[in-house]
Amino acid sequence: MNSNTHTIWKQINPQLNSHPKESLITYLARQTCINPILMHGLYERGINTEEQLWKFLYPSVNDLHDPYLLNDLKKSVYRIIQAMKRNELILIFGDYDVDGISSATLLYNCLHFFGANVLFRLPLRHEGYGISPQIIEEISTQNVSLIITVDNGSSAHEAMRVAKEKGIEVIVTDHHEILGKFPDCYAFINPKRFDNKYPYPNLSGAGVALKLVQAIFQATSSLSWEKHYLDYIEMATLGTIADLMPLDGENRIICSLGLRKMNSNPHPVLKKLFDLLYLSFIDSTKIGFQIAPIFNAVGRIDDPNKAVKVLINPYSSEKELKELIAINKKRQLLTNEQYQQAERNILINGWIHDQVIVVHGDFHSGIIGIIASRISENFQKPSVVISQTGIGSARTVQGSDFSIINPIKSCSKYLTKFGGHQGAAGLSIEIEKIDAFRKAIQLAAMKEPQIKPLIQYTSQIDIKSFPNELFYDLSALEPFGIGNPKPIFYCPTINQVKYELFGKQNEHIKLSIQKKELLAFSKGRYLQNKWSALEFLYTPNCLKEKNFLIHDLRAM
Repeated sequence: MNSNTHTIWKQINPQLNSHPKESLITYLARQTCINPILMHGLYERGINTEEQLWKFLYPSVNDLHDPYLLNDLKKSVYRIIQAMKRNELILIFGDYDVDGISSATLLYNCLHFFGANVLFRLPLRHEGYGISPQIIEEISTQNVSLIITVDNGSSAHEAMRVAKEKGIEVIVTDHHEILGKFPDCYAFINPKRFDNKYPYPNLSGAGVALKLVQAIFQATSSLSWEKHYLDYIEMATLGTIADLMPLDGENRIICSLGLRKMNSNPHPVLKKLFDLLYLSFIDSTKIGFQIAPIFNAVGRIDDPNKAVKVLINPYSSEKELKELIAINKKRQLLTNEQYQQAERNILINGWIHDQVIVVHGDFHSGIIGIIASRISENFQKPSVVISQTGIGSARTVQGSDFSIINPIKSCSKYLTKFGGHQGAAGLSIEIEKIDAFRKAIQLAAMKEPQIKPLIQYTSQIDIKSFPNELFYDLSALEPFGIGNPKPIFYCPTINQVKYELFGKQNEHIKLSIQKKELLAFSKGRYLQNKWSALEFLYTPNCLKEKNFLIHDLRAM
C-alpha cells in the first residue's frame, strides 16, 4: 500500500457484543431509538443512565445554570439597570471575530429592548485584539459613563487604568484564560476566574453575554426569560460553535436550543442569509463552514462593525447580506492565492524538511491563521506564518500532542510579543530576526513529542452498505464539535471508484460510490499517482443532502 499520509487510524470502540455493559447499552439504545453503535460512543463519554441520555438528546432552557452563580454578575446587573434608569450612555465593546460580533449583537439587542441608551464598537484588525488605552481615550470624548466588554478585557490592565482616570466604569465580560491578576474594573465576569463558583467554565464570549442577558431578564418580574431567550439563543449558538468551544455541558444546551430555533423560526436576518446560501437545514457543520466564515471574513479583511449593524436590524436587506458574502468570497480568493504563495516558498526553500515550518511573506495579517492551519494540515507539520509587518500566527497538527506554544515560548528572546495555547498561538517579531527564530524553533521543537497524528474512528461500515436511518440518529446527537465529535467510520478497500477533481487547482475530490457522493476537501494531491483502490475514513455530512465527508484516505 502506498500511504499518502502519516496519520494513524485507530478504532476506539471494541465490538459491542464484547462490551461488559452490552445489555445496558442495548437497553438505552432501544429506549431512545438510537443505533447501538452510536449509543456505545455516548456510553463511553459518560452518558450511562436514562435521565442523562434524555437530557442529552432533548435539553431544555430550564437546564441552563443560574447566571447569578457567576462572580460579580449581581453587581453588574444592578449597575446596568441603574445606568438605564439614569439614561447614561452605555458602550458595548466587542471583538472582530464571530464570537465578538455575536456577543455584541446579543447584548446590544437586550439593552436596546429595555430602552437603554446604548452604542457598540468593535476594533478593526489593525487596532489589535481587545480594548486598549487608545480606544478608551477615543471613547472618553463621547460622554460614555459605562463600558461593557464582551469576549475581551481580562488582560486589559492599562486600558482599565485609563478608564478610571477618565471616570468611566467598566464591566468586563470575557471567557479567555486569565494570565495574571484580575483587571481593576467595576465588575469582572469570567467563568475561568480561579475563585469561580460557576458549574461550567467553558462558555464562549457569547455564552457569557447570554448569561448576563438571562440575569437581566430574571431581575425583572414582569418578563419571562423562558419566553424571551429565543430572541438571543441564536447569536449565542453562532459564537459558541464558531469559537470552537467544547460542545458539552451548558454549551450543548445553548447550541441545541439555538439550532432548534434556526431550523424552526430563524431570526429574519438569519432567514435571509440561509436563503441566499440555499441552506434548508442548519447544523453545526453548516455554521462552522458556511455561516461563521462570512462574519469572520468581515473582521479579517474589513470592518466587523458592519456585521453587527446588519445583525441588530431585523429589516436588513438582501443587498447588505450579499455585501458580507462578497467580502467572504474576496477573503477566500485572497486565502487561496496567498496559500499557494506560501506553499511555493516552502518547497523552493526546502522548509518542508524542518521540524516547524516558518514562512514569511507579503501575507494579509487577517488570514495568516487560516494559512498556517492549511500548511499544518497539508504538510502534517506545525507551522508559523509571518506577515510583512512581523505579525505571526502558529498552528500545530490536529490530533498530535505537539504543543506549538512551548517552542515559541522557548524562543521568546527573538519575539516582541507572543501568546496562545497548545493548538494555536500568535506572535510579533522584528523582520530581521526571522531567520534566527526559524533556526532556534527547530531545536526547541525537538523537546516536543514526535508528530504522530491520530484519527480515531467509531466503527467499520462499508460505504456501500451505510444505512440511511443512521443519518436521522446522528441528527439527534447534534450539535457536533469539540467534546461531542461527529462519529467517524472506516470503509475498507474499494476498487473501481469513480471520481472527479474540482476547485481552481483541482485540490478537491468528489467520489461516487453506488449513488453515494463523498467529498474530500484539499486532498486532490492524493490521487495524482497511479492507484487501483482506496480505503478511507468518512462521516455522514448532512441529513438533508445525505452525502459524506472524507476525513482521510489512502490510495493503493
